[in-house]
Amino acid sequence: MRIELTTRLDQPCLDEIVALIEATAKIEGHRPVGEHKYAHLAVGATGWTGVLARDDHGTLIGYAHTRWSEPGTEPRVAVEVVVHPDHRADGTVASALLDETRAVVARAGGGTMWLWVHRVDDPRATLAAELGFSVQRELAFMTRRLDAELETTALPPGVRLEAYRPGTDDAELLRVNNAAFAGHPENGDWDVEELERRRAMPWFVAEDVLLAWRGDTLVGFHWTKWHGHDSDEVPAHEPVGEVYILAVDPAAQGAGLGRGLLAAGLHHLRARGCTVAVLYVDRASASAVRLYERAGFTIQYHEVCYEQTIPAEPDATKVELRHPAP
Repeated sequence: MRIELTTRLDQPCLDEIVALIEATAKIEGHRPVGEHKYAHLAVGATGWTGVLARDDHGTLIGYAHTRWSEPGTEPRVAVEVVVHPDHRADGTVASALLDETRAVVARAGGGTMWLWVHRVDDPRATLAAELGFSVQRELAFMTRRLDAELETTALPPGVRLEAYRPGTDDAELLRVNNAAFAGHPENGDWDVEELERRRAMPWFVAEDVLLAWRGDTLVGFHWTKWHGHDSDEVPAHEPVGEVYILAVDPAAQGAGLGRGLLAAGLHHLRARGCTVAVLYVDRASASAVRLYERAGFTIQYHEVCYEQTIPAEPDATKVELRHPAP
């Protein structure tokens, strides 16, 4: 095994990484990286510092994906590690990738390293915990059947639902999204380019985005997502619908809009043929967890963000490696 560092991924390297992710997904039934990072890789965004692990034949068997904070802000890098299932038995590849990634952060001036680990049962019993990382954030993965009885909840008076119109509704959707998720590391501070990246994904369907209007003002939306049962990306499964983003303008909260949007989205997914609904929610948001539990969702497992402070290496460059994601 050899470890390589590249400060900018070219298209052939991106193709290798996406192929590794998809091969892993086909074996395990889920992608080993989060939606936000996969969206950038899949559309060919090349501005990443990547750490690569290759076997003796040069085949890519592991990858550490980094997303850096903006220059001039607190130094921080979010990391996700992909290792092909055939090469992860003793943790050697993952440990080597993480060691090199921590060295990269140190050479870039040090800072906070966030490491995402997926499908965790016990956050204290992972390689990240063994390597000295502490838990910074936990997401709960929740599911419920859609072939069972669904609640019908009316929207607040004066609110109507309409399907999203790309381009026409962008400004209002971005305004509500950024107000609802202010400070959120994945959903906050979206711009037109980020919205366009999401729309470019092969699963995007405009009619799956339900907008709640009061007059000409958007007050919330429920962006649902349909996962087909015959995808080449993962093993066959029954049609699954996702509560992808549920957002309510803070100025419209407290009137039952979130509950009404959730119910409308679940009925929409069932009408599309989905038999199971899934979602991710931050465990720190107790009100959101309660909303989903009342709607019949139960927690299946956790996605955990670990944190570690990396000291600067003497004579660190501080700028050479610290470019933000495109």
